[in-house]
Amino acid sequence: MALKKQEESFKSSGEKKTLLEAVGDRYYDWKEKAVVPHPVRRRTYLWLCPAGIFGAHHFYARHYVRGFLYLALCWTGISLAMSLIDWMAAVPKEADEQGMIMV
Repeated sequence: MALKKQEESFKSSGEKKTLLEAVGDRYYDWKEKAVVPHPVRRRTYLWLCPAGIFGAHHFYARHYVRGFLYLALCWTGISLAMSLIDWMAAVPKEADEQGMIMV
């Protein structure tokens, strides 16, 4: 019932978005505002990504909430898939003269 009301309110705003699109937009808007990127050493971050199943690379990057989330999900394999995505996102980033990237 509540989902239908939300879906109707999203559609009545003039944009034709599905509920999933609207939730995704809200998540990415929140992520841009709430997640503060920190400079980390690229080489260390990439080496910690395989240990990302336990959230090691997020603890290193001072993203403690995500680190605990990965640690909580380590038995499911979801954190392994997410750490692989994090690794793929970090590989093409260019390091500055001190070897740092923003994560």
